[in-house]
Amino acid sequence: MRPHFITLFFNLRSLGLLTAYLLILAVSYWLAFELRFDFSVTENYEAVRVQTIWWVLLLKFSLLLSFGQMESVLSYFRLPDALRLLLALTLAAVILVLIWYQFNGKGLAPRSVILSDLQFSFLALVGFRLLFRLKASKDLGDWLNVHELERVIIVGAGEVGAGLCSELMSKRRLGMRPVAFLDDDRSKLGRYVHSIQVAGEVEDLPEVAKHYDATKVVVAFPSASVKRVKFVAQRAREAGLKVDIVPALTDLVSGRAELSQLRPIQLEDLLGRDPVDLDDADIRALLTGKRILITGAGGSIGAELVKQVAAQNPAALACLDQAELAVFNLKQDVLPYLITQAQIETHVLDICDKVQLERLFRDFRPEIIFHAAAHKHVILMEGQPVEAVRNNAYGTLQLARLAAEHGVGHFVFISTDKAINPTSVMGASKRVAELALIAQQATAAKGTRFMAVRFGNVLGSSGSVVPIFSKQIAEGGPVTVTDPEVTRFFMTIEEAVGLVLQSATMGKGGEIFVLDMGKSIKILDVAQQMIALAGMKEGEDIEIQFIGLRAGEKRFEEVQHLSEKLHETKHPRVHRFIADDSTKISLPELGRAIEEMLESNETSSVREAMQALIPEYEPSIEN
Repeated sequence: MRPHFITLFFNLRSLGLLTAYLLILAVSYWLAFELRFDFSVTENYEAVRVQTIWWVLLLKFSLLLSFGQMESVLSYFRLPDALRLLLALTLAAVILVLIWYQFNGKGLAPRSVILSDLQFSFLALVGFRLLFRLKASKDLGDWLNVHELERVIIVGAGEVGAGLCSELMSKRRLGMRPVAFLDDDRSKLGRYVHSIQVAGEVEDLPEVAKHYDATKVVVAFPSASVKRVKFVAQRAREAGLKVDIVPALTDLVSGRAELSQLRPIQLEDLLGRDPVDLDDADIRALLTGKRILITGAGGSIGAELVKQVAAQNPAALACLDQAELAVFNLKQDVLPYLITQAQIETHVLDICDKVQLERLFRDFRPEIIFHAAAHKHVILMEGQPVEAVRNNAYGTLQLARLAAEHGVGHFVFISTDKAINPTSVMGASKRVAELALIAQQATAAKGTRFMAVRFGNVLGSSGSVVPIFSKQIAEGGPVTVTDPEVTRFFMTIEEAVGLVLQSATMGKGGEIFVLDMGKSIKILDVAQQMIALAGMKEGEDIEIQFIGLRAGEKRFEEVQHLSEKLHETKHPRVHRFIADDSTKISLPELGRAIEEMLESNETSSVREAMQALIPEYEPSIEN
């Protein structure tokens, strides 16, 4: 291995930078002598200056090198860098003074020269580094031209807001200029952060924006409640301002995002709920060191399961999906960015392919299964009930049988609120899958814990209203809503998956967990919020059109089946249902019923068979 200074020499972008450092140190030392002797250095000390300059430069250069200052990116310069510079140069001065006392100053620079040299070296190097930082922020020629920059108000004068202000001021290429802060803490009002005044409270946004001629608001409190973010967005819209928000606090802490990576306010920020407190210790104890299989891993829920499970460092993780493109996207967009010690493998495999599935169980030996694979689109499955039964019911039954045979510890099935008193083929097929798990639990030979987790719509998942509305808005409308009164439960993907993992830690076998989805939200409100977020006005820029409920759709979603009894769990956002005996069915009987449905090609006979299994299933009249 080459010595450190040789590695540094070859890693510097050019020999000119190294020369610049040495030149600055040499000039500082030279100037210190000149000032000490009023620019008339005696012949005696002129000889001392010439004889000592080379080893003084070597000493200072070595200390700067040891303190990491010669390896720093020149355009990144902050207070910690300046402190390290000062410490290295101060240490060099201390060593020189000690040498002076050791030799009584003979043949050495005077002590006043050493102290002056310390000051000049520090100021010159700091100035040199600042020039590079300014140049990285914007070309020096027009660095002071701020008129073309967008004037922004930062909401939140805390640590995050202050950091963002510093970033925007130092990186002019971002095109934004902070002009004022707003904060709910009245003790900060009138004070200055990085020379920018805290001009008022959040309620004062319209007035402050008008006073400072601002055009954009940046929300810089990533831990704020959804209610507060929604209030800021509403006030900003009233004032005709654009709204951005800093990345999530978890992304900032983990290093996945920087403060300056702003994004527009999204629907999730306005319709989501406050962060969920999870028992990380229980989740870690369940997943760490285990061999885990995730089906439907290429879907929106499956991919988020992969992220959160991988973060707990399982021993191995198998990601399964029947869609080739979904697996490809998973490998391209998700797996390369995971920080985990797990061995990860992917499989393009249909859960109804019994032969290949058995081979996977033998080779991989899963200890925990998260089963997210499903056909979930209500309208599509209304026209293909056999396919819905094949994938959602038969596939789940087959997977559960193999899990029991191979002694899998936990089997967690991702269900849906549409399985409750279903009116759609999709919901009914998922309810049959739930019954299959309950039946399998009663006959499990090797202690597998089977459980299901129900939740509502996931914001932004494929086929949900959010991407559909986004596409319609981008095309100029109209935005189509089925009914002005229709409501749905919504969750963010991160929240839903986090609670799925929490449920898995509490399952004893045979439970159906239901996640607390808060209050149901009108789809009309979702459409109106998205139109406003796009900077448009309903009725002027874009229309909302009501098209009526379609086959299989409900006006209101439900959270509990009539035969189910609600029980609390140790987590306030997770509830547990225990079905009475009237809903239970033997595994052989259920298996025969599913196989008979698969053999039938008639839509009506499949629906009738499902009604026999699920008396509460009421197909849409249009069917």
